[in-house]
Amino acid sequence: MKPTRLQWEEVIQFEEVKGYGQHIWRDGNHFYYVTEEGGIAPQRVVYELPNELFALLESGERSLLEISWKIKNDRWPPNVTQEEANKNFLRQFPEALRGNPKAQGLFTKSELEKILPEGAEILASKD
Repeated sequence: MKPTRLQWEEVIQFEEVKGYGQHIWRDGNHFYYVTEEGGIAPQRVVYELPNELFALLESGERSLLEISWKIKNDRWPPNVTQEEANKNFLRQFPEALRGNPKAQGLFTKSELEKILPEGAEILASKD
């Protein structure tokens, strides 16, 4: 989604939805998400918050961080654990497993046999 043209001075005239640290505001049936963006001189930016996303936030089904990601990127954030991300990286670059027992410990012995480079020693595994 693209930010609205609303300024912070306009938004503070709306009703603040308590519990979200001045990030969620309501004007009648319309909700808005306010965040700071920019590097050295951040500015407040206002996005429309669709009612269905607000309902997910209120129900606890999604967090404010997830809603923020959805609003800014028009998709939900990736749902991958750090361990799975590490394993995906190591599958892509198996040479990083050579001589690295900690990294090898993420995989089973049979997985290591398939992905380790030819001649690499298996030093650790989940087996």
